[in-house]
Amino acid sequence: MPSPSAWRRALILLVFLHAFALGTLPWTDHGSGVAWAQSDGGDDGDDGDDGDDGDDGGGSSGGASADGGGVDAGGQELDPGPRAPALPVMAGQFVVDELIALNPSAAALQRVRQWGARVVQSSEQSSLGLRVVRLKLPPGIDARTARDIASERDPGVFDLHHQYRLAQSAQDAGKACEGPSCAAMAGLDWPPDAARCGREQVIGMVDAEVAIDLPALRGADLRTRHFVEPGRAAADAAHGTAVATLLVGQPGGGLPGLVPRARLLAAVPFFRRPSGDVAADALGLVRSLDWLVAERAQVIGMSLTGPPNLVLAGAIARAQARGVVVVAAVGNGGRNAEPAHPAALSGVLGATAVSADRRIYWRAQQGDTVDFALPGVDLPTADAEGGVRPRSGTSFAVPFLVAKLSQSMHEGRLSRADWLSGGAVPVADLGTPGRDAVFGWGLPLVPLRCG
Repeated sequence: MPSPSAWRRALILLVFLHAFALGTLPWTDHGSGVAWAQSDGGDDGDDGDDGDDGDDGGGSSGGASADGGGVDAGGQELDPGPRAPALPVMAGQFVVDELIALNPSAAALQRVRQWGARVVQSSEQSSLGLRVVRLKLPPGIDARTARDIASERDPGVFDLHHQYRLAQSAQDAGKACEGPSCAAMAGLDWPPDAARCGREQVIGMVDAEVAIDLPALRGADLRTRHFVEPGRAAADAAHGTAVATLLVGQPGGGLPGLVPRARLLAAVPFFRRPSGDVAADALGLVRSLDWLVAERAQVIGMSLTGPPNLVLAGAIARAQARGVVVVAAVGNGGRNAEPAHPAALSGVLGATAVSADRRIYWRAQQGDTVDFALPGVDLPTADAEGGVRPRSGTSFAVPFLVAKLSQSMHEGRLSRADWLSGGAVPVADLGTPGRDAVFGWGLPLVPLRCG
């Protein structure tokens, strides 16, 4: 009797032959459209906070540019066919007619080409030492089935082209700032003279666009670069601006940041989908990480959540091998949600959100992915128009952990290994003694000088 894998190959062959008989095989590029799902298993973020659609090849402090076209440095388009429409079709959390591959061999690519898959993009991520290949599948072949069959011969190479979302609360994104929710953040044991914090530190963030011309960011050492394919719609900059301001908001700008003297590198892979919400794909995240590592970011914050993806996991592992510490939001899916990635990856520090009175954010996910609890409820943050809005979500706990970690390592108070092990970090233990599934190790209270 034929094995299950033989039956699956036979099924693919039948679909392929049926498509051939109907003349629907993809010998020309019919474009790639998108169908999206509402849940990623770890994020209820505000879809009004976003990214950008251009690739500026590198911005600089004092202004961002986006030329709206071209593929970012390191990416090579291999398919010269027509590109309209350019938007991929999404279903659930992934592109329904695409796969991505991590360091595939020529033989592995030839095997998937035999049943109609086509290479449409190959990106060399030189800083990470990775090659990522994007493939278009022929009509009628399900991406999950294609991944499973390809992985039988080449395990650890092929995966779905997953999508990720920002980890903020949609409910809180539009409230006016008033009352105690806008009071200064307290209880983190941060130096009173924070204007000197961040010196000689390089911090990275993977997020939405940043409105760098706002008064709160004027004078910051801030550089942006975009990793979004041409043809995707631009979106507003509320989420990225809020995170950037929490990190490097300038003294005298109304919302001083935690490490205003740091150099902040903001990678922007997020774009607006046809439904109006915002996402970043796995390839955009990998390209973002590659740039940040090349620019020597020591700590990288990822205020986003999504499903597991072997290509993204490989990129993060390479970054970690180069001494980079990655911090990610644990997600806002609630206590029973599945672990969100990349926070669930080994060695990634997961940040959850607590209120000013140290209560857990009611939407925060729980479990082994939680490492530390930081402020993330009703925080006064800058919006893209220069106003101040309170925001909530595990997204906004990330910059607090990034800043605490970066400054403490710079001062020699804690090492990278101390943070990764957790037990050596001074904390306010907010839950059951020791590490727990709600608060992790607790609220970090590392004494800092910023001198």
